[in-house]
Amino acid sequence: MPARPSNLSGLSSAIRLKTDLLHRVATHPSAEWPDDIERFIAAVESCDLEDTTALVVLLAVLKEEMGVFIGHHGRGEPVSEPGPASLATEASSKREILAQFRREVTERLMAPVRHHAIVSPVVERTMHFIDDNYTERLTLDAVAAAVGRSKRHVATLFRQQTGQTIHHYLTQVRVHHAAALIRQREKVEAVSLLVGYRSKKNFYLHFKQQIGVTPAVYKEVLIGLAPLADREPPVERQPKS
Repeated sequence: MPARPSNLSGLSSAIRLKTDLLHRVATHPSAEWPDDIERFIAAVESCDLEDTTALVVLLAVLKEEMGVFIGHHGRGEPVSEPGPASLATEASSKREILAQFRREVTERLMAPVRHHAIVSPVVERTMHFIDDNYTERLTLDAVAAAVGRSKRHVATLFRQQTGQTIHHYLTQVRVHHAAALIRQREKVEAVSLLVGYRSKKNFYLHFKQQIGVTPAVYKEVLIGLAPLADREPPVERQPKS
């Protein structure tokens, strides 16, 4: 793949801001997180990182890392189903991408309260079944049979209590794990199969809808986001004889 031309001026500053925010989230009470997030957004907006693809990937990684503290690590979130897909980098400004990030993080901060208030045992079992079996070729029939209810009953109850369809939840879980595998340097071609996709086209489509960029671009930009010590060493050229 040819190198993607990009102006990554300001990337180091944005990475430091991300690291600082994670430190504050890890060490400050949750009541202070909204102010910490607002300061982070303001600082990123004023820094000179203008490459929107790099910004989208940086924020996607940040949301995954924040999920450990917020309480959504390893599963999709029972919040209302989004309207438009993640902002397309080629059509969005830096300010629009940061505004979308603010909305998504706000939803994540509120999700634990909603989860404890609304999820019934049937929906809880449905979520656990998907969490444990997302690598399989899951259908609504299989999910309904696993929880011992009719398809209509499970689908309706799940939508009422989580604000999203079973298919959308399954997609969230698969993309969450796919992003983690890509960060672990797994090959993109293998990742789609490892998280349960049989169609590469569907994998790319769903990943871009959830993350904002394709899996290939996500992996490419991650190399630029990684600390120098974590990057793969260059291949040494053998001298010609």
